[in-house]
Amino acid sequence: MTQADAEAALGTIHACGIRNVVFGGGEPFAWPGNLLALAQHAKARGFTVQAGTNGINLPEDYAALDCIDRYVLPLDAAHAPLHNALRRYRNRHHQLITERLAVLKHAGKSVTISTVVTARNAAHLPELGAWLRAYYADGGQLHAWHLYKFIPQGRGGRPNAPQLHLDPKTYHHHCDHTRTHPFPFPVYKRPDMFRSRTVSFFWREQGRLWTSTPTHHSSLLTPNS
Repeated sequence: MTQADAEAALGTIHACGIRNVVFGGGEPFAWPGNLLALAQHAKARGFTVQAGTNGINLPEDYAALDCIDRYVLPLDAAHAPLHNALRRYRNRHHQLITERLAVLKHAGKSVTISTVVTARNAAHLPELGAWLRAYYADGGQLHAWHLYKFIPQGRGGRPNAPQLHLDPKTYHHHCDHTRTHPFPFPVYKRPDMFRSRTVSFFWREQGRLWTSTPTHHSSLLTPNS
C-alpha cells in the first residue's frame, strides 16, 4: 500500500467497528511508507496499535514511541542455538530479541510473543514457557503468547517443509501439554490465523482493499476503495 492507501484502509477498518490494529507484513519496518506516521494516524482515530515485527530494524527510540502500544516479537526457543537455527537472521537473532525484550521491560512496554511451532522446537515449548514466565515475574509486560503452527508455504515454508512440518495432531498435543502449566498471561493456539474467529486480515490487491474474515476466506471489502 501507499501511505494514502494505508490511511484510507484504516478509515474503512474503523468504520467496520474495529479498534485494534496490528501492522504486519512481511516486515512493517521495511515498508517504504512512513510507518510511524501511519501509527500516529491510527492512534488519532482511537486504535490500539501493535507492530508485528522481526525486531531487526526498529527505530532507536522504539521503546518510547507513544504511537505504538505493543510490539509482537518472535521467539521460537528459550536457547539461542535452536531459535537461531529456525530463523533466516541466524547469527544473533535470539540475542537481539532478548535484548529488545529487556529494553521493553525496562520501559514498561507491552509485548506479545509469537512462536512458530515446528517439528524441531515443539518438544521444547515447556522450556520457552518457563522463560516467559520468568520474564513476566521480573516485570515484563507480557500480554499474550501465541503458538502458531508452521505452515509450509511462502519463501521460507516450502523449502523447509521436510524438516519442519508438524502434523495437526502432534501440533495440538505439544501445545496442549504446554498449556497444562499455569501461566499468568493468555496462551493461544494459532493453527491457521487466516481462518481465525477473532482476527481479520486486510490487504490491497488489484487496486482494491480485500479482507479475510471468519465467514469469508477472502472477499472484496469495498468496490471503490
